[in-house]
Amino acid sequence: MARTMSGFSLQKLSDQTNNAISKQAIGKYEKGLMKPSFENLQAISKALNVKLDYFLREGTLELGEIKYRKQTRLPKKKQNEITEKTRDFLERYLEAEALLNESLSIKIPVKSFRVETTNEVESVALKVRKLWDLGSNPIYNILETLEQKGIKVLYIDEEIKHFSGMSTWVNQKIPVIALSKMQKDRIRFTALHELGHLILDIEDLEDKLQEQICDRFAASMLLPAEALKIELGGHRRNIHLRELSLIKSEYGISPQAILYRAKDLGFISEAYFISQVKFLRMRGLWSKEIGTYQGEEHSNRLLQLLCRGIAEEFFTSTKAASLYNMKLSEFRREINKIDAGSNN
Repeated sequence: MARTMSGFSLQKLSDQTNNAISKQAIGKYEKGLMKPSFENLQAISKALNVKLDYFLREGTLELGEIKYRKQTRLPKKKQNEITEKTRDFLERYLEAEALLNESLSIKIPVKSFRVETTNEVESVALKVRKLWDLGSNPIYNILETLEQKGIKVLYIDEEIKHFSGMSTWVNQKIPVIALSKMQKDRIRFTALHELGHLILDIEDLEDKLQEQICDRFAASMLLPAEALKIELGGHRRNIHLRELSLIKSEYGISPQAILYRAKDLGFISEAYFISQVKFLRMRGLWSKEIGTYQGEEHSNRLLQLLCRGIAEEFFTSTKAASLYNMKLSEFRREINKIDAGSNN
């Protein structure tokens, strides 16, 4: 698992130990045919950049089916690497919760909403917003909101070609979403797209339709129909690009996605939508970021739990650093950061 998480072959891991451990020996360790000495375990730990106690955990989590976006273009090796990073993250996160007896359960059961068409998603998004007391207002921090609702979110601070997000359930009760480094509006949209895969009962539908349904769900969650109607003033023959940018600055959804949303809700015609897509493509803007969104997109829940554990002396800073997958010196700098306010 640790080797897969690092993307190493058996030979590369052997090379990283300066060939002090052969690939044959590593293979036997992995199959349980031979037990490494403490010195070899230390060498492997250093080569894979994981804490020594990673190898001393009592068990591993069983992840459910994983839904990768653009799966066919993401190499299998990279899929396995992301899967193991997710497993490692969850094991650390759940251990921290167990030590503090602090866990959150999601209010929405797995696959609890059956939909078969994109139009049915609108009512589901409204139900989810109501269950989560979100109203129709913009959601300021999607990742923090998901964490507060019992969904574990792993943010991989790395741009990964052909990968934006994936989701799965652990033991059919713990939902998890993994996201890669992207621009903020894409992070927000992808996170809610993956939420759709978690809570919508669509597994028997064609893959393309599943993706369309989850895209519609994400857009509905980000920008409810009633909110967009107010922003646009109803049906429109033309929309200024600056208008779309201003809506993005408030709701954190891209102008391109807003155009799709306006078309799906009948606020603009299909012909006008097509003309706008052509216009943006000619200007080289369709696949570019348009406008800005200043909101935050991160979750601090795990770090908050660890700070609480240290303050209440449930565990040491060393243990907390291990659970945060960070060197002790780096972790101490992280928890000692103070945001100084301004009197100006």
